[in-house]
Parts: sequence; C-alpha cells; structure tokens
Amino acid sequence: MTDSTVSESPLESAAGAAEPHVTEAFKLLSDEIRLAILLSLWEVYDPQAENNAVSFSQLFDRIGIHDSGNFSYHLDKLVGHYVEKTDDGYRLRNSGLKIVRAVIAGSGLETRRLPPTEIPRSCYHCGAPVELSYEDERLYQICSECEGNIGPESAERTPEGTLIVYDDFNPAGLAHRTPEEVFVAGTIEYLQGVKLLIRGVCPECSGPIEESLHICDSHDAPAGELCPNCGTSVRGGWNEARVRYVCSVCKHSASYPAWVAVFDHPAVVTFYHEHGFDMTYDLDDPEVCGRLFERLKKDQTVVSRDPVRIRVTATCDGAELYLTLDGSLTVVDVGLDDLGTDRDSAMDVSKRGTSDSSPDIPPSGRQESDDPVSLPDTDDCLQALRRSRWPNGPHCPNCDSMDTIKKGTTSKGAQRYKCHACDRKFNDLTGTLFADHQLSIPEMIHIAREMDTAEMTEISQQLDRSYKAVLEFAHEVRDSSTASSESTVLAAVKRSNLA
Repeated sequence: MTDSTVSESPLESAAGAAEPHVTEAFKLLSDEIRLAILLSLWEVYDPQAENNAVSFSQLFDRIGIHDSGNFSYHLDKLVGHYVEKTDDGYRLRNSGLKIVRAVIAGSGLETRRLPPTEIPRSCYHCGAPVELSYEDERLYQICSECEGNIGPESAERTPEGTLIVYDDFNPAGLAHRTPEEVFVAGTIEYLQGVKLLIRGVCPECSGPIEESLHICDSHDAPAGELCPNCGTSVRGGWNEARVRYVCSVCKHSASYPAWVAVFDHPAVVTFYHEHGFDMTYDLDDPEVCGRLFERLKKDQTVVSRDPVRIRVTATCDGAELYLTLDGSLTVVDVGLDDLGTDRDSAMDVSKRGTSDSSPDIPPSGRQESDDPVSLPDTDDCLQALRRSRWPNGPHCPNCDSMDTIKKGTTSKGAQRYKCHACDRKFNDLTGTLFADHQLSIPEMIHIAREMDTAEMTEISQQLDRSYKAVLEFAHEVRDSSTASSESTVLAAVKRSNLA
C-alpha cells in the first residue's frame, strides 16, 4: 500500500541517486510556455551574429500569450539555466541550444529509415558488397554475404551480417545526403567519438569516462559462425578482447575491440605515413574516407591472460606493425616486421599516446634504386585521363548526365564534381582502377606502361615502393582487360604523350 505521507514528487522519486540539479533541470522544462520561449529564442538565433539577444517585448509578442505576468514568471525560471539575460535582452545559453538542437536533430521524434542499400565498399572479411541501413537511430554497415562481426541482439536491433554499428546517429544525418555520403558522415562521427572516449571524455556530455577490458572466456566457433559465448565474430581475434566505455555522468556507453585504444597512437600514425597514407579524411571524398576506415581495422591476439597482454597488428604494403597492450590498455611494446624479417622492437612506453616521440620506423618493404625514374606531372596525367574517359566533358558515372559542377579536388589532385541530375558526387578517378590506391597517379601510369617489359622488382626499386603494392596494382591492370571501358581508357592513357 502506498504511504500517503510521502511528499516526494514523481520526478524526485524517479531521480534516485541522481544529483538534485538533475531533477531541477527536468522541472524547469515541465511547462509549455518555457519550451515555447526556448524555441522562439532559437528561431531568431544566428550563429554569425555578434548579438542574439531578444528584448522582453519582442519575445512576449512571439510567444502569443496575453498574460505578461505569467510569461515573465516562466522566463525568470529559465534565466541562469537555459537562458541568459543581458543588457539587450534574452538569449539562449549553450545548455538551451543543446535542448533545442536535440529536438531539431530528430532524436526520439522523427522516424527515418534507410533500407539496406549497397555502397561502393567491400567487406574486409570476405570481399562481398557492403550495404548501409538506418533504423532506430542506428546506422549499420552490413555484409551482404558473411556473418559480419556482431551477433543479432534481437531481430530488430542488430541485422545479420553487421560489420559495425554507428550508435546514436541522429535522423538529421540522413537529410540531403546520398547513402554513400551518409556512410562518410557516420564514419567521421564514429571516429571522433572513439577519439574522445579513449582520452576519457564523453562525446555526449564531456563527463569522465570509465574504461574496462573484457576478454571472452572461450572465444571459438566453427567457420562462418559467431562465438556462442559473446555473440561476435572470431575472425582476426577482433572481439576476443573488447573495451567498454561508460560515462559516469550521463551513462553514455560504447564497446569496441581492444585495438581501438591505439588507432591513432603515434606509432600507428607514423607507420601509415611512412607507407604513403595520412590518417586524415574528407567529408566530400567517400573514397578517402573508405580507405581510412579500411586502414583502421587491425587484427588482435590475446597473447597472455595473466598478466594480460594483447598484440595488435597493423598491416600496410606487406609490412606489419605490432603494438602490445597490457590490462589497462597501455602500450608496453612496439615492433615492426618488414616483409617477414625479424621483429625489431621499436620502443617501450609507459602511457598510451604520451610518448615524447614516435618510433623511427623505416619505409618497410621498399628498396631504393640507384637510378630513380622520372615520373610525369600529376596534372598532365589527370588531364590525359579526363580526355580518354570523357572526350566530350565529364559524365556522372551513376546516371551518365553531363549536368555537373566542379567541387574542389581530392588529396591526389583529382577534380571533384557534383551531378545536378542525381545529386551524386564523383571525381576523375571514381569507378576506375586508379581510384582506391595509395600509389600516386603518375606511379600507377608508370606501372601500367612498364609492366609488360620490366620486372616488378625493378619497377618497385624505381618507384621506391613496396613490391607488394606494385604487384597488386599490376594484377588489377591485367584484370581490367576483361572490362572494355576500363581497357579502352587505360590504353589511351598509356599511349598519351606524358613526359
């Protein structure tokens, strides 16, 4: 039976162990007039304006009520919490802006859905096409063929074949974007969130993060199936050790393979830089963003459970970088294997990401040539490619429309375009065998020209590039002969008068 003497309000009863200011914050938003004040101040808010203050009379007129005393009472309740009073009037504080923005972003109110849609990415497990879907404020990357990384929590929550989940992706993220652009936006938001979490900052409220490591007791499963103990994929040892992050203030939480703790460690950034890949990304360039995401995936192995030792492996151009983590996810050892040579310990650090300097990592898998080749100019190569590909001007590879506009350049110097007909973005390299490589355009054209008369080792030495990178591109060139459009463009570029 309920005690009639209890004086707590429903909010106070529900708050439990929460701080008193949490209950007060909810109370302040419990009246429609107060919400109308916040919305009205947001409507006149201009991010570029020096002064966004609105006078009392202007704000009163915008709300549309007749009792100025009642309006003044509710306005005063918001001042100091969500609204700031200045000499010029009233304006939203950051806390007030966040309240309105949460609603504008569509959280909890707007129902948007993106059915599984194929994007130009391949599964990093089996090579099958990847699909993107959005439901219940979650964005999913899904393999169209294999079991993915994550087991279904329920039929509604996690689709079969899920590779990665972008939690809390707002419905507004789908507005005015193609599926490929949604993928880019989701990836950038995901990476920024991971960066904050591994540094102990909550991406939602800026509160402190509690970090804990969880290792599956028996991480095993038959090929093509998920581990029955933790419900995740066993491939690459990705999920045997996972790190969980929980905010002690707002309870925001996330769980990732342990290797995310070092995804932008100085040794990792240096390793990729030495192999011609900078860990930057560009919202207007899905290819760059996709390559970045593919570089981030790393194998991991639980070497020891007592004491805990986890080896994380980053691979590029046939070289492998090893980082060993302890139970607190601190990097205790870094080493490098160069195309199968002996492991060379590079450094011993006591704190993750706090070393004074990055290890001096050599450009693995490359052999310097006494007679380096003279390569053609990048702009000349791109002009030759455009002339060969589009004799009458750029065509959208999606809908073949010529109604396009230029939108800057990619990191390789290729011209970007936007199609007015289908709203897709593309560049000079989109859809060609030149599109997704660390090699430069002149280097790829040199390989295509010389591969029939020179040995791959000789070309590798000339370009100071790894044998594996040269060989892989040469194989793609040979495979392109089965595609008439590709072979025609490639042949024309090879014949071009490039110095």
